[in-house]
Amino acid sequence: FFTRSLAPHSRPPASCSTMTTVAKKKRDTKGNDGKARRKKIYQQIIVAISSTASFLVVLHFIGILPRNDNSNVGLRVGRQARLEALRKIGQQKKSVASQGHHEGGRKHGLLPMREALMDPNYDPVARALAQQILAADTNLIEIESEPNLIKDDSYHGIVAVFCPLNFAAQKAKPPELPMFRDVVSASNCEGKHRIRVDFKEAVELAREFDIDAAEQNDETAPKILELKGVVFHESRCGSTLAANSMMALNPVTNRVYSESSPPISALRGCGEDYSECSLAGAANLLKDVVYMMGRSNDPKEENLFFKFQSVTTRTMDTFRTAFPSTPWIFLYREPVQVMMSQLDIPKISRANCVRSKSSSSLVRASVLK
Repeated sequence: FFTRSLAPHSRPPASCSTMTTVAKKKRDTKGNDGKARRKKIYQQIIVAISSTASFLVVLHFIGILPRNDNSNVGLRVGRQARLEALRKIGQQKKSVASQGHHEGGRKHGLLPMREALMDPNYDPVARALAQQILAADTNLIEIESEPNLIKDDSYHGIVAVFCPLNFAAQKAKPPELPMFRDVVSASNCEGKHRIRVDFKEAVELAREFDIDAAEQNDETAPKILELKGVVFHESRCGSTLAANSMMALNPVTNRVYSESSPPISALRGCGEDYSECSLAGAANLLKDVVYMMGRSNDPKEENLFFKFQSVTTRTMDTFRTAFPSTPWIFLYREPVQVMMSQLDIPKISRANCVRSKSSSSLVRASVLK
């Protein structure tokens, strides 16, 4: 075999040095034939991707791109959007005042707060109204609830009505505006001044907003007043005097709600005997009502007090479940004097103690026994 391969016309084998030179030239030729070029292109691609990623990171941190703070970003308004809402609230007030608005930001409907805050193309007047709720520049005055909307651990479909309340007038002269309805009346809370929203959405946004503002140490954020005490009472026993006294003790720091509408709707939301829904469901709703009514845009306010309607005594368990450690008192008077005051009206059938015979399931059950 080897003899035939070395025929007379074949070339003799090259030396080792010659073979090394040829191999090196082949490697150089193969490299110039595409491998080096592909390697250079790959390096350029990697540099371009790295530069783009670095640019996006910079935009993310300076706030141009949206941040994904958690996996539920689709269910939450972005932190920057909520904080920006509060920073712009002073400018937006003038805009709303000059333009006016239809009821709730949408004529005959609810203001979609989350959409108004997140969509840059949304109606700026509606956005300003949502910002006012977050900034506690407008106050909860009413909730529209039904028992079938309340579950043990949640609720849905409850409508909340907000309006800017004139607490300064109440603090200046408590006897002239002793009841919550008097404050609402003095605040011009009719028609276009009422903002209607989904209550659960408003509570979720407010809580998220307050947490973010606290983490940012935003001094312009709403203040969450501490619930210091609650007054339960029987009718015609001087409870309004007690409420006015709590206000007069320190008008600057104390906010007092005297027989306000939202708490009674929550306290009685499941019925007096809790036949419509559970005690836990009513208590959860009451917690959110008190939270929203305790948000203040007045940095001097510190303490929150409620005097509930006399009829709420029958659902006191709801309050005690929601706020087990909050102090409360029950005011009463000598029964004969209460009855004389109750019945001293032209039509006895309109007396509070008589009306409850037909409106209270507990009273009816007691009478039937």
